[in-house]
Amino acid sequence: MKKLLTLFCFLSLSAVSASAQEQQTSSIQALDEQYGFHGARFESSVNSYKGLALAEKGGDTRFYRRPTDVKTMGEGELSSIRYGFYKGKLAMVILETKGLTNSRAVLAALVAQYGPGAQNNPYQQRFAWNGKEVTMSYDENAGSNDATIFISSKKLRAMQLKEQSKAGIKLGGVPL
Repeated sequence: MKKLLTLFCFLSLSAVSASAQEQQTSSIQALDEQYGFHGARFESSVNSYKGLALAEKGGDTRFYRRPTDVKTMGEGELSSIRYGFYKGKLAMVILETKGLTNSRAVLAALVAQYGPGAQNNPYQQRFAWNGKEVTMSYDENAGSNDATIFISSKKLRAMQLKEQSKAGIKLGGVPL
């Protein structure tokens, strides 16, 4: 199930990323300057973090949790924070919320920090922020109002896609 959720996040990010190409404000620059989440910087080695707990692994990517993480963003509560390391380097962070109140509070915090984000469909709570170095997406489930926020390094994501393409592997690990 988690692999399916991760795949969905990748696909959602790809779908809305194209419309976010023109969005480059000082708020988006903050996303690039942060280059990670909660002090964890993209491209840093998994060995530079203490106390990580392995949550999931697939191929060259390992997802970890940091038990010491504060799971709040703005006024909202995060139900999960996972750090994805591709070939030992931090490449992505996946945040999850539960319910309308937490999801919208986290969205409000993202908008306050990074600007409104690009939204392809005003009837769906899906937004994308596209910096020069980092992409981020917010995708809220219309039924449960749970949300997934996907933050990734463009450089490492491009490297991962290129290597998977060479190996003939799709995102879900199924051969092409």
